[in-house]
Amino acid sequence: MQPQDSTWQGCGSYWQNSFICENLLSLGHAAWQGFVTQGRGMVVCDVVFTDAMSMDWKNDVVEYTAWFVPELQIPAYLQSLELETDLIARLIDTVQTYHPAQDILLLIDANGQIDINLLQHLAISPPECHQQLQRRWAEFQLD
Repeated sequence: MQPQDSTWQGCGSYWQNSFICENLLSLGHAAWQGFVTQGRGMVVCDVVFTDAMSMDWKNDVVEYTAWFVPELQIPAYLQSLELETDLIARLIDTVQTYHPAQDILLLIDANGQIDINLLQHLAISPPECHQQLQRRWAEFQLD
């Protein structure tokens, strides 16, 4: 039996859930924007930090770069990460069957440590993430 998220997110070295939770709006925005402009694909996140165990996920700023990899470019990208052929084939199957309006396929690369998630049953859908960021974009623009 797997412990509840609140119990295991802060334990051990599995920090990805906390990262996803804190950055869901921007990840969902990237997923929906990518889908609308390029079709099915995967959000890739390069995360930069030194020690996940010392992070205060509510207050510390975690530097990351997110971009969308369209379906046709995924095999080459995953091969560049030297992932196993079977895993690449399963991910391509997932790209072809996930629900872009409800789910996010996310690859997190943190200092060479690869973590891949299919985020489902989200509290806020990718289109809603996109709409919220678009609505709030003006808050960050200089006159």
